[in-house]
Amino acid sequence: MDRRTQQPPASTAALTAGHTGWSTVAEPALGLRPLHLVDGPLGLVSPTFDERDTALLLPSGIALGATWDEDTVRAVATAQASEARRRGYDAVYAPNLNLARTGLSGRTFEMLSEDPHLAGVLGAAYVTGLQGQGVAAVPKHLVCNDTETARQRMSADIGETALREVYLRPFELAVRAGAWGLMAAYNRLNGTPCTAHAELLAIVKGEWGFDGVVVSDYFALQDTLGPALAGLDLEMPGPAIHFGDRLAEAVERGDVPRARLDDAVDRLLRLARRVGAVEGSERQVTAADAYVPPDQAEAALVDAAAASFVLARNEDDLLPLDPRTIRRLAVIGPNADRPCYQGATFGRIRPARDAPTPLQALRERFGPHCEIVHERGVDTTPAASLGAFRVTAPDGTPGVLLEHVRGGRTVLEEVRGDSAFIWFGEVPGAGPTAEPGVLRLTAVFTPDTGGEWTLGAGGSGTTVLSVDGRVLAERKAPAPQDVMGQVARAETSAARVELRAGEPVTVTVEMASGEGARVQALTVTCAPPARPGALERARRAAAEADAVVLVVGDELETSRESKDLDTSELPSSQTELIGAVSASNPRTAVVVNAGRPVHAPWADGVAAVVQGWFAGQGFGTALARVLAGDAEPGGRMPVTVPRADADRSTHGEHLDTDLRRDYDAAEPTGYRHLARTGTTARFPFGSGRGYTTWRFGDAGLHRDGARWAVRLDVTNTGRRPGREVVQVYVRAPGETDLRLAGFTGVRLDAGATAEAEVALDDRAWQRWAPEKHGWVAPPGPHEVLVGRSVEEIVQVLVHEP
Repeated sequence: MDRRTQQPPASTAALTAGHTGWSTVAEPALGLRPLHLVDGPLGLVSPTFDERDTALLLPSGIALGATWDEDTVRAVATAQASEARRRGYDAVYAPNLNLARTGLSGRTFEMLSEDPHLAGVLGAAYVTGLQGQGVAAVPKHLVCNDTETARQRMSADIGETALREVYLRPFELAVRAGAWGLMAAYNRLNGTPCTAHAELLAIVKGEWGFDGVVVSDYFALQDTLGPALAGLDLEMPGPAIHFGDRLAEAVERGDVPRARLDDAVDRLLRLARRVGAVEGSERQVTAADAYVPPDQAEAALVDAAAASFVLARNEDDLLPLDPRTIRRLAVIGPNADRPCYQGATFGRIRPARDAPTPLQALRERFGPHCEIVHERGVDTTPAASLGAFRVTAPDGTPGVLLEHVRGGRTVLEEVRGDSAFIWFGEVPGAGPTAEPGVLRLTAVFTPDTGGEWTLGAGGSGTTVLSVDGRVLAERKAPAPQDVMGQVARAETSAARVELRAGEPVTVTVEMASGEGARVQALTVTCAPPARPGALERARRAAAEADAVVLVVGDELETSRESKDLDTSELPSSQTELIGAVSASNPRTAVVVNAGRPVHAPWADGVAAVVQGWFAGQGFGTALARVLAGDAEPGGRMPVTVPRADADRSTHGEHLDTDLRRDYDAAEPTGYRHLARTGTTARFPFGSGRGYTTWRFGDAGLHRDGARWAVRLDVTNTGRRPGREVVQVYVRAPGETDLRLAGFTGVRLDAGATAEAEVALDDRAWQRWAPEKHGWVAPPGPHEVLVGRSVEEIVQVLVHEP
């Protein structure tokens, strides 16, 4: 007999909410241990956000999307799952299947693509990579969490057609791939919270046959009955607020059917059996041979980073650079020695060791053959964690002293290497975050240069920053409804202070936390004085070099959870730097280290452009390999870079006074909008050059069982091995735009030819028909377009399904 059926509602309902921020409730009567859950789009996030808890830092979602390669994405997910197994995790909140519909979302870097098919196919590969090691994938955020502005309250207002064809499609493909979990989003969908949206969850559980767990985003629930009746299964984080005891009471009152509670518990137990968390079960590992041991993981991430780089421009074949023919290489730019590996989210990853910067990696690869000169090119340096500078605790121990004071008594003190801290629910060793108290950071800071330094501090409560006992800045506690948003944005109040080189000062920050706090957080930052004249030094270095690698892009704070961008442009100082350097040396290759599509009006004035994304801890090493020609830039654009932000259908889009956003008014978005309006992109969706040349033979459409496939010969006509991506788009009768329907990668040696096959499923021909509430193939001839990008179509076939 199922032991669960013998339990009263109060006992089983306890399983519907987390126990802590990252674990579920155990139930010995059912043989159930806690499930250990972890955030993971960029790597395995420390459950206590502790910088000492390191993990692999993966290429970001947009970088993985740029690979257009299921095998590469699956390999990265397998490396992550292998690490998760070693650390005892059962489920990973990944991948992020929201769409980069505007290019300006604060979390664009986490998203795979602007296109639902590409995002869905690669997302499904991520799911199979994780779950092949018996670690549950929990794709997120269902659905339309495509903006960060007021994400916990905004409503994505969207019609049935676009919802089905576009925004739900990646999640559908993930479910078809067997995902064991899904995370419901914060936002509302047509006015109803996604966590309480019965029609949405009926599609997932009923129509798609999803048998896994639907978990809430953290603190997303607003009540008990709405989510419970809609079909949400697990409230996170713990301890319970709206589920647990309150759900049991609702069942006992008859407000929620017992069958609904049983369904939620059954789903949790099914997940537990899949990951070996129920007595007598074992972790369901189906790809044991693919397990990635620790000593092989870093190499896999370097390969993935190289596969993500998109060579968007390469005039006169500037790249690759031959280290043996260059006497002096200028490495310039603010991201050359301080690259950005990830965006700023709760899911920040600390790698086990410092990742090589582009400057370090280029010195290692090119240094033995030529002189390397370096200039940052901009006067200022972005603020970083105070812990990254020369600091000690008062007793001289390297790091900062962190003290937790409760009731006037210090209950915990420790020396930490960082100065950005977050705790959900519990501070290990100090007690619940709900208990009022003071968090005090003390650091003896010794500046390495004299001048005007900038210090900043902020947190989840009232925060005061002092230097040598003098108060420099104060920041009020955030409004109750925006605590999570302000913590996610890591907002600080800053002050400038004149310091002398080598003379230590004592920095003290105190954050007062009120009673009942769900989260405690503190961020302390530091930025060194500006160094005037950087642009002229960079101009001079470029003029005296044989070639220039100019690395520009984002800093950690550019792309941030809970905050969208206003523009896709680079900072004006970087745009000015690109113009000055390229004018001084026409042999300039610009590397864009950004997790988003970047406005690039300067692109026609430089010889080469490499889209380098946030490529994870392998970024620097992979970049040196690609620039030297040891590896090919294998990526293709997963997003569109238009010639102007105004070319996007979403330009000027905003929330109305009721925090609603009209999605339908902007549909279609991305490359489909540009195709519909006859507008060309600067860097089109699907474009990318590589280091060799290709020829496509005549394509044909063939039936492959119940499906159709496009087949054609592909020839590498260049002098190097390489990889081409064959892309197939479909234009249905009556449509003016086109939609990606399939793709495949072809790797060939120089001069070789092979047949490429692109499979097309039924959805290639189908469109959603609201009047029939189903999928139909519009009658008439469909155009099947074969090409190298959405704007480089080489053949058009006609098919009538």
